[in-house]
Amino acid sequence: MLKRRMALMLPILALSLSVLACNLPGLDSLDAQASELAEEEIAALVDAAAQELQADVDESQPESVVDDQGEAGNTTSAPDEAEQEAEPVVTEEPTPVVTEEPEPAPEIETCTDRAQFVADVTVEDGADFAPDQAFTKTWRLRNSGTCTWTSSYDLVFDHGDHMSGPAVKALPGLVEPGEMVDISVNLVAPSAEGGYIGYWLLRNGDGMHFGIGADANVAFWVEIEVLEEEESGDFPVFEIVPIPMFPIFVSSGAGQSLASGSCFDLDAGSAVGCGSASADFRYFAEFEMVGMPPMPKITLELQPRSGARFALFGDDLPTGVECQASGLSNGVVDLQAKTYCYQTGAGKYGRLTALDADLGSLTFNWATYTSP
Repeated sequence: MLKRRMALMLPILALSLSVLACNLPGLDSLDAQASELAEEEIAALVDAAAQELQADVDESQPESVVDDQGEAGNTTSAPDEAEQEAEPVVTEEPTPVVTEEPEPAPEIETCTDRAQFVADVTVEDGADFAPDQAFTKTWRLRNSGTCTWTSSYDLVFDHGDHMSGPAVKALPGLVEPGEMVDISVNLVAPSAEGGYIGYWLLRNGDGMHFGIGADANVAFWVEIEVLEEEESGDFPVFEIVPIPMFPIFVSSGAGQSLASGSCFDLDAGSAVGCGSASADFRYFAEFEMVGMPPMPKITLELQPRSGARFALFGDDLPTGVECQASGLSNGVVDLQAKTYCYQTGAGKYGRLTALDADLGSLTFNWATYTSP
């Protein structure tokens, strides 16, 4: 394209020089001089003009870029990579999410139910009975666990010989850990001769059974021997003497107060020295710290004296006949706000109701029947 333009411009330049030579004065001499100019000088001038024109054209044209296939292509000039530095990309770090761990649920403190056999208060193992003879079995147990036994706890038959006993019998009242309690059940000896044994357990308010032993799973028992009547000549015979409808008492009283460590005569109805042969019981109260960590323990006991015997009856007032059949024992009684049957050292039956007991004194009602 550029060469064609130069070819067109050369004749025009020559024609212009001829016109100037013809029209201007003195150009004849110039024409003569021009003719003398060497042809190469004119060509040199034309080449210089062409080069200058080519330079202007080159400045106005885009740069030619050769791609990977060797073909040229036009592209716009890009800024110098060295001068134009890429702006750094700032990446915002994500805010860490703090997950709060849930607080562990508070541990529920649980207690343990466990019993310890202390003594057979009535009916030693292998005791002899006549066929169909009624009797009362009383165990003395200690609460060796950490739960307090309440009235929702029961004595329950487990297995063996039932001997006409109840399936379930509620405990008489509260028994704190470490305290003892006498638990009784009314039974009847079987009709046939032979040996019999029945096993019993305790049951807590949640229906869980427990007993004695290292794992609190051993039942305690009542064991008897039934002999034919002709062989039972040594059986003790209890004569039941009816109590009059309006009983007459040897002594009775209400709101009686007895200091801790003092003794009382239930026949005479008065406090006596504990060394007296007529003393029927001694009131004992003690406070101590036991266990580890130490825990306070209060002991309130009624301790039989001079051959007197006692048995827990319950919330009602017993008759003399009921007290005679209540399974009396000369064992120590853990006092509760209940009524107890007793037989004095002189052989009289009666009832005692504990109204209030503390470390200082015992307040009670009592009534000793005249007969038997």
